[in-house]
Amino acid sequence: MRKEEKKKLKKLYFIIGIIIFFIIFVDQLTKVLVIHYGEITIISNSLILKANELNNGIYDETSRAVTILTNLVIVFIIFGIIKSNNQFVTNKTKILLSFALAGGISNIIDRICRGGVVEYIHITNFPAFNIADICIAIGWISFVAIFAAFSAKELTHKKQIKEKNK
Repeated sequence: MRKEEKKKLKKLYFIIGIIIFFIIFVDQLTKVLVIHYGEITIISNSLILKANELNNGIYDETSRAVTILTNLVIVFIIFGIIKSNNQFVTNKTKILLSFALAGGISNIIDRICRGGVVEYIHITNFPAFNIADICIAIGWISFVAIFAAFSAKELTHKKQIKEKNK
């Protein structure tokens, strides 16, 4: 790898690090504020910030440990994808996946420190969620969309090659 490429890669990883830190910081800070101040109504009867009971999704310590370990494995897989250098994982993909990585890390922090994930954004007729959940959704939906677009482009390319060889 050339010196210029290494410099660009360092810059990319710095940006990804800032994104991850910022998302975790904002999510954790928001959770602390909502827990401390209680209910905050943004839009009457439609958008309310209020800490739910912890969403631990499990009921005993063994299951909690398994959930944390599973989440850690997924975080390491995402980290591995971000660190990979191949034609399939572009810089844009890495940045978008950093959203999912940050959200996952923030929810793991909740599971370890609070015993479950704090869900606090309440929208009428929708399950409660948090900033980390939004970031996870953005990261994974973007990743799937990019992968689908890449796959469609590859299929079109292969079809064109096949037609030329006829």
